Amino acid sequence: MLAHHADDQAETVMMRLANNRLRSGLQAMQRREWIPECEGLHGVYHSGKHQKPDRTGLIPFKVEQGGVQILRPLLTFEKTRLIATCEEKGVAWAEDKTNQIKTLTSRNAIRHIYQNHKLPEALSVKSLVNVSQHMQERIKWHRDLADKLFDKCPIKLDIQTGCLIVRFPPFSDLLSYPINTKADKIKAKNTAYCLLERVAGLVTPATKAPLGELAASAYRIYPELEELEENVVPGEALQKKNFCVYNVWWRFWEKPSPFNKPEHQEEGINPDLTHPREWLLTRQPLETLERANPELNIVYPPKRKLGKPSQREMWRLFDGRYWISLTNRLTYDNIVLRIFSKDDYLPTAHEIKNRMLEPAENSPYRFITAAFDLLKPADLRFTLPAVFRIDRKTGEQTLLGFPTLDLRPHGFGPPASECDWEVTYKKIDFGSRSAYDIIMPGKSRKDIYDEAMKGRPAEKKRIIKSKEVLRKERKMRNVLRNRQERTEARIKGSTGYDHAAHVGGKESKRQWSAAFQDVESSMQADGRK
Repeated sequence: MLAHHADDQAETVMMRLANNRLRSGLQAMQRREWIPECEGLHGVYHSGKHQKPDRTGLIPFKVEQGGVQILRPLLTFEKTRLIATCEEKGVAWAEDKTNQIKTLTSRNAIRHIYQNHKLPEALSVKSLVNVSQHMQERIKWHRDLADKLFDKCPIKLDIQTGCLIVRFPPFSDLLSYPINTKADKIKAKNTAYCLLERVAGLVTPATKAPLGELAASAYRIYPELEELEENVVPGEALQKKNFCVYNVWWRFWEKPSPFNKPEHQEEGINPDLTHPREWLLTRQPLETLERANPELNIVYPPKRKLGKPSQREMWRLFDGRYWISLTNRLTYDNIVLRIFSKDDYLPTAHEIKNRMLEPAENSPYRFITAAFDLLKPADLRFTLPAVFRIDRKTGEQTLLGFPTLDLRPHGFGPPASECDWEVTYKKIDFGSRSAYDIIMPGKSRKDIYDEAMKGRPAEKKRIIKSKEVLRKERKMRNVLRNRQERTEARIKGSTGYDHAAHVGGKESKRQWSAAFQDVESSMQADGRK
């Protein structure tokens, strides 16, 4: 709990006015809000509790919940009243001496003006606090309506790749009454902004929405708002269905709607065609300067430098989307966590399939390539966190895996001898719905395995059989061959005629069945021994 009072609130509003931070900026301090300036502190910043993963694979990994909030219960009480109460009750209080240095901060300068000058009634503490309360109520009205619309929006969120498909509500739903005048459209635009911020917040790496840019992009989703924007050519929203804002790449969904439940059907819209209000939202592609950002290149030193056995690293917020705990088990080389890029070479699916007859060791990336084939659109791979080993002598980086897909070269899960990882998705406000209503089932190991084996001839599949299965099959073939040889010898001895070539059909099936039972019994006997 913090002791900010009405005088502090008035000073905040005055600073916002001086800096031309109008509209939402005039809300000033909130009675309750999430603790600021703590991004990246696990257990404090929107984290600490988990949405448990589902054992059936419907939720690939945990989703963060929790976080620390701050409360300001004294915002409506002026300082003079609080001091009078303390004096009456004999309660001591403390004040920061630096508050009296008028040139130290802009807040101190404004405080000095209030203490030594008479200001117009419109700038009194009471008036400015009323401005703050009015703006908070006004924006709360739009946010509450946007929350209701969010709860009705069909959404499919893929937390493994950090992308989603959403169907926005009709333009007429942006207000609770008919939208006829320009003033109505301005209010509808405010609701649209709150809704876009809420939806994009599910996948954006940014911690704060750019109010101006996001509000100015609302007309791209709702062309009815075009007339409110300056320097916008009529019909532009219908032509440009691709833009980036709030660190999110917004793309019009040009395929048949993935929302095919009866409650999703709308009158006059063919479900087999593209829906006019469905969009794909993904992380905005990284620019060249972003790739060099140290926060997107987290280096984990080898355990040798720690002077003790490797321990699990603390949770780190990576790219504003994933909390990742990664442990380097190597003795000499560093490990780096960064976004996978186009410069990181991997063999194509065609190259993988051309090498299916070769031993598995010659095709280490077959499962990763198969997982990439399942990602639609294909550029999603360039938004994934990837782990690389850095050779201490050459500096060359070798791919170790993709934590959010739980994939490594040659298989699934982290490479235990080199590193270990654990992943959770950033905090999500599901509204009135549950995680199962919004989060899509992830790409399971079975899905990836089946994709890797797609088109693989039967004789090639034997390459991936276990040693136990191969031993069992060899023994069964030997038993069958010995049985056939004995049968041939018995037939030749009794008739002098070779009937071996005519053994087949039901007799052959019986022989295979008997041989299999012999193998089973012999293997069980071997196990008992």
